Amino acid sequence: MKFLAGPRPMSSPLSRGRRSTSSWEWSSLLIAVALSIMAVAAAPAQTGPPPGVRVSLVSDPTELTVGDLATISLIVSHPEDFNVVIPRLERKWGPFEVQAQTSVQTVSVADGVRTVAKQFRVTLFAPGTFETPDIPVSVRGPDGTVAQVSPNSVQLTVNSVLASPDEVLKDLRPPADLSAAFWSRTVVLVLIVVAVLAIAAGTAFFLYRRSRRTGEPSAVQPDRRTPWEVAAQELDRIARLDLPGRGDMKEHYTLVAAALRTYLGATYLRDAGGRSAVDMSTEEIAGVISRSALDHDNVRLVVELLQEADLVKFANYEPTAADANEAVVRVRSIIASTRTTVPTAPVATPGVHGATP
Repeated sequence: MKFLAGPRPMSSPLSRGRRSTSSWEWSSLLIAVALSIMAVAAAPAQTGPPPGVRVSLVSDPTELTVGDLATISLIVSHPEDFNVVIPRLERKWGPFEVQAQTSVQTVSVADGVRTVAKQFRVTLFAPGTFETPDIPVSVRGPDGTVAQVSPNSVQLTVNSVLASPDEVLKDLRPPADLSAAFWSRTVVLVLIVVAVLAIAAGTAFFLYRRSRRTGEPSAVQPDRRTPWEVAAQELDRIARLDLPGRGDMKEHYTLVAAALRTYLGATYLRDAGGRSAVDMSTEEIAGVISRSALDHDNVRLVVELLQEADLVKFANYEPTAADANEAVVRVRSIIASTRTTVPTAPVATPGVHGATP
């Protein structure tokens, strides 16, 4: 249906007022949009990692079987005046299942650069190749600018626990033949009865001998070695293992650092709030021993050795075999120069045979 256009009405003051109101509304909207654009332009923006910030992801191992655990280390290096926030992963992280995760630990501080690390213990329950999901790391600069930095992804290959022949379906076995002669079943029953009687006789003899030994004194004696004797014997054992010669630097430094931590825990870290020195971070140990009777030079030597061990364990630092063997000598030197300032209380490790009186 079409309508014929009539004569155009004359404009009235009322209609002119409406057009004026519409123009005012458009002007207000344009002003608001302009202010919004200016506010966005003034806000700090950051694209990509800030200068001096490096984020990496390392998996050990990268090839495993179904249900095995892998350790994924997130390592962040940044200037000291930056703040880094590493999120805590949920138990379900993409195709991965997070079994455990550590707190953020400071690995080293040198030349104005701080290196922190966090580890995740993950597992996979299906064969195939899987890629780690994104981990958003927040980095806040000294000027208040916040950037989101993501590490490189890591691929893990999960192999099936079944061998190739085992993956092929086999035919069902036929039912067992129960038509054997009666005498053969009788022989089997006789053998079972003889075996049961033999087990019963052996059990009775064992209980009799045990009852005869109840009055004998226990051969287990408390370990009365001093802390430095325990550390010296452990360092001797580590040296005999020759782990640097076999290329196992991570295990070597783990054992050396544990021997030093055990010695410090039995001597200079007794007032650490009941915490074990093995479970304390390098920064926590440095804070406690700096307030103890340990002199400044030995505090510095202890912190340097523990930081070197952290770099090997968490940051894939590869020292030479000579430097790794020298770490044992450095711990011996620290113990030799500090043992004279601590009491000679024995290490509380009961249940060790062959203790030195």
